[in-house]
Amino acid sequence: MIPYLLFLALLALGCSNPTEIENPPATLLVQSYLAPGTDPEVVLRQTLPPDQYYTGREAAVSGAQVEIIDGTQRYALAEAAATPGTYQLPAAQLPITSGRTYQLQVRYQDQVLNAATTVPDPVQITEISADSLVYFQLYSDLFGALSHPGEFRWTRPANAAGYVVRVEALQVRNLSITADPLTGDLDTLIARHDRLQGQVSADSLAALDQRIDSLRRYFADNISLVQITGDTLRWLRDREQEDWDKIEGKDWSEGKKWRERRQTLDMSRMVTYWVPADTLRGDYWWAGLRFEGEYQVVLQAADQNYFDYFTTAFNGGSGDDGDSGPLFHVEGGLGVFGAYTQDAFRVQVYRGKEGTPKLVVTK
Repeated sequence: MIPYLLFLALLALGCSNPTEIENPPATLLVQSYLAPGTDPEVVLRQTLPPDQYYTGREAAVSGAQVEIIDGTQRYALAEAAATPGTYQLPAAQLPITSGRTYQLQVRYQDQVLNAATTVPDPVQITEISADSLVYFQLYSDLFGALSHPGEFRWTRPANAAGYVVRVEALQVRNLSITADPLTGDLDTLIARHDRLQGQVSADSLAALDQRIDSLRRYFADNISLVQITGDTLRWLRDREQEDWDKIEGKDWSEGKKWRERRQTLDMSRMVTYWVPADTLRGDYWWAGLRFEGEYQVVLQAADQNYFDYFTTAFNGGSGDDGDSGPLFHVEGGLGVFGAYTQDAFRVQVYRGKEGTPKLVVTK
C-alpha cells in the first residue's frame, strides 16, 4: 500500500500560498485500492486552507455518498463510525475479482468525483533464492564486494501496468505521521504542568498528569523495538544502534524525541520500490534491511492508476526530480482509485560475526 505520508502530502495541493487573502475552494481527495480477498474501502479527505495544513488537523469528509459500480450494480459504502471519512463494504457483499472494471462515484455537497479501475490478473512468485540472510558489520568497508543477498521471480499478469514491492520488518512497531501532532500535545501538556507546579494543588494537577502518562504509554507501546514477547530487536549494524541511542541523549523536548524515534523507524522498517512491467525479477538487498528478525516481501501487480500514482507521487521514493507532480486518474478531485493483486513471502534476517558478507540459504 502507498505510505500514508504520500496521501497526506496531497492535502497541501492548491493551498500552498499562506499570503493569499481568500482560501481556494476545498477539493476532494480520494485514496482507495481494490484487491481480491479484501473489503472495499474508500478514504475521503479534502484540501486544507494554508493556516490549517501545518497544525496536523485531519480533513476527513463525513456524510458523503460513496458508491462502487460493478457493471449495472451499484453498491453503497457505509462510513465507519470509528474513523470519519473512511467508507467500507464487506467483501461478501462486493467481492473484488481480477479482470473486472469497477467505477467509483462520490457525491459530497456540490462536488462529484468519478474514477474507474480494472483489477489486474493474479500474480504469482515462482522462485525465491533464499529465505534466511546473515549480515555482517563490515558491510560499509566492503561496499562493492557484497554478495547479492537474494532475488525472486514471478509470473507476468497480462494487464499489469507495473509492480510495487514492499519489504517490511514485521516485528518493529511504529505509528504513522498522523501521530506527530500528538507529540506536540505532549510537550504542551508538560510545559503547562511545569508552569502550574506549585501554584495549584496536587489534586488539581491529577487530570493533567493522567493525560501526560496516557500519551507516554501510547508512544512507548507503539514506537518501539520491543516485541510482544518482551525481547528487544537489534539493529543489524552497530552504528545504526548508536544513532538510535543518541536520540535519548539529545537536549530536545520529550515530544521531539518521540518524533525522531518515529521518523527513524518509519524510514527503516519498510522500503518500497517499483519495477517496470517488462521485468520479472526483484531484489531484497542490504539497504532495505535494518533489523534482526522476520521480514515480509510483498509483490503487488498494479493497475495503471496505482502505478502512475506511486511512480509520480514523490517519484516512488526514487529521488528523481518531481516538479511535474503526481499523476491522477480521477475526475472532479485528486488522489487514486486503483487496484492490485499480490503475492508474498517471508525472510529471516540475523547478525553474524565479522567476516565477508554472505548469503545463507536454508531449506
